[in-house]
Amino acid sequence: MKKYLLLLLAVSASLWVLAADNYYGLEEIRDQWKSRNIKVPNGGQSPDIVKLLTAFQNVWGTHEVDPVLKCAKDPRFTRMRKEEWNEEIIVDRKNGYVCLDNGGADSGYMEACMWRRDTGHRLFAIRLGQPVDPEIEFVCFYDYDPKTSTLYPETGPEQEFRPLNKDNYISYNLPRKGKDFIIIEYDSNFQSNINHVYTWDGNKHHFSHISIDLKYGMRWFNPKETDYLVEMTKIAVITLPGQADHFYLLSDDEEEGMMVLALYKGDLELIGINNPISAHQLIFYPDVVVTKSDVMSQYTSYAFLKDSYVWQMITEYPTVVSQNGAPKITVEGWEDIDEEAARKKINSLGQPIQLNPEWREVRISDSEDEL
Repeated sequence: MKKYLLLLLAVSASLWVLAADNYYGLEEIRDQWKSRNIKVPNGGQSPDIVKLLTAFQNVWGTHEVDPVLKCAKDPRFTRMRKEEWNEEIIVDRKNGYVCLDNGGADSGYMEACMWRRDTGHRLFAIRLGQPVDPEIEFVCFYDYDPKTSTLYPETGPEQEFRPLNKDNYISYNLPRKGKDFIIIEYDSNFQSNINHVYTWDGNKHHFSHISIDLKYGMRWFNPKETDYLVEMTKIAVITLPGQADHFYLLSDDEEEGMMVLALYKGDLELIGINNPISAHQLIFYPDVVVTKSDVMSQYTSYAFLKDSYVWQMITEYPTVVSQNGAPKITVEGWEDIDEEAARKKINSLGQPIQLNPEWREVRISDSEDEL
């Protein structure tokens, strides 16, 4: 009898170890999280973020959540940072926020937060991701019902999200402070974030606007220094016919003032403008963006696009600035060409084309205040 009892204990111990290691992969959670409601033990009317996260972990056990919950066992714990790895764990019970930041390493990461709904419910969200094997990031949204102490899966803003460019990398930002949910679209060509901001109305999130972070060298966009520009309130991604290139077109409310932004010499630059006040006219050709200026410093600028960046910039000045009576031409870019070749390129533009931009609201900033 004793022999059988020892055998039973050994099997039970093995099963416990197996269960303890029974973590879900992120792909499994991403594909299945909507299929299960989650009971929150002793949830009550006002469960804190740790209690909701613990309930999620009890159903969808994942390695990314474990370190946070281990730290959260100490009710005094708020933050731990490993400087040598640039890793951080935060448990902010007051603001309803937790995170595991891997500092850009190859390991997984997570963050979670909650919003108080006007109905007395809570909206709980958890973001999970890893940079390799495979690269993945997603958000799970749940409604917490205090009457049943249960988290119910619900559709979040990311389900109907449409990026400006389908090839851009998409990530998410949950707020530690504030209430905005932000979908971040990273443009690798421009090395810049495009932030799609969703504001909170007390019950759910609604799309508000796109915010562009201009810290990556767009030094020319400063209203104090550029008096010929007006406030840009609309944005569209444009691909010219027959091209794989894309560039950004910004516009004011009336679609009279416009700016074309494209990658040039490794930076996001202004390559074309349209502004009737300063007599700048924007013209599009199949692979060229042209700005014609009739102000005192008359010129025509030709930006030739290739492979998602500006390949050649040719600027033509009037005859009054040249010595031989012919318009003066300057050439910049990735290949050296003489004046005759430049004139041939200008004379072979073909017919102008009309664009039909799909506009979206945008706010321009020079900081990461949205994040």
